[in-house]
Amino acid sequence: MTYMNLQVDRTRLSDIEVQILDLERSLSALRAEKEVVRERLDSYRYPVLTLPNEIVSEIFVQFLPLYPDPPPFCGDGSPTTLTHICHKWREVALATPLLWRALAFSPYDTISVERQRYISEIWLKRSYSCPLSIIIDNWWNIYEFPSELVPHCARWEHLKLTGSNLPKIDGPMPLLRDLGIMIGLCDLFPSYDAPLLRTVFLNTVAASRITLPWKQLASLTLYWVQSSQCVAILQQTVDLVHCDLDFPIARERIHTGPDITLPYLDSLVLKNSNGGSLIGFLDTLVVPALRILHLPERFLGATPIESLKSFISKSGCTLEQVHLTGVRTLLATDKSYHSAFPHIPDFTFQVPYIEETPTDDEDVEDGDNSG
Repeated sequence: MTYMNLQVDRTRLSDIEVQILDLERSLSALRAEKEVVRERLDSYRYPVLTLPNEIVSEIFVQFLPLYPDPPPFCGDGSPTTLTHICHKWREVALATPLLWRALAFSPYDTISVERQRYISEIWLKRSYSCPLSIIIDNWWNIYEFPSELVPHCARWEHLKLTGSNLPKIDGPMPLLRDLGIMIGLCDLFPSYDAPLLRTVFLNTVAASRITLPWKQLASLTLYWVQSSQCVAILQQTVDLVHCDLDFPIARERIHTGPDITLPYLDSLVLKNSNGGSLIGFLDTLVVPALRILHLPERFLGATPIESLKSFISKSGCTLEQVHLTGVRTLLATDKSYHSAFPHIPDFTFQVPYIEETPTDDEDVEDGDNSG
């Protein structure tokens, strides 16, 4: 190595040391700035985390479907997702009983029935003493009534059973307000002690088996229940405000029976999903407070306008809304109804009236007669 090479290396080494010193100074400055930024971030509190727990709890409740509709047990929309955000939110969610008060069981859920029942036991504990909303969809009788719900019957507020066998409930249900039951078979004749019960939905099997405090009901829906059975129930429901009856009739039937007075009934809906007609049933009702009436036109018989006039006169009611459903009988036009009932402001039809048009033969006969 020559003297010149030594000088070049010494100069290069000196330059490298200067660059390293500059870089170390820059790195030191960056480290210092890093600590300042870290301290600033550590001292920052996200606005949502500064909210009082009571406000966060209310936000969580608003996140769920409106009670009594239940959220799913898991996935989007489940209160369980709120426990996975951060430690504070988990504590708030677990301390909010209202999040866990509505449960829905279904064999068609994305999770197994066994998993649903396991989660439900956890939710029942987290809901503490809150009133409960319970929906059980089990039309094909895939599983039995979840026995873990029975000890909590004193907290039931809304109960809807579809296809499940009726559970045997020995204790009272002091909070139950809304009951809906559609079952295919039942070997029980239960009588429910439910002093707050106001709204009931029953199908024909349930209506024939269950004894309820009929007198206190405000809303009653009977699905596919024979008219004679409806009469037996309606004679006891003197405080009804809303009534919805769907009759299982495949052809025309004439109903005869005693008059039924429902002094507080505000709205009445009559249906027949099977396409037949039940003539005369409306004539047996005396409903002086009725404002809203929906029914198939066929239920009014061969003289629908006169039948409706007779019903209004007998009840002494002031109707504000009439909606005629089903196939039109061609016995009365829209105009004739509006002319006959000008005092009813909202008179509508599900199916428009279609004028009969003359056939080709009728046109020929008319032409021959004119000649």
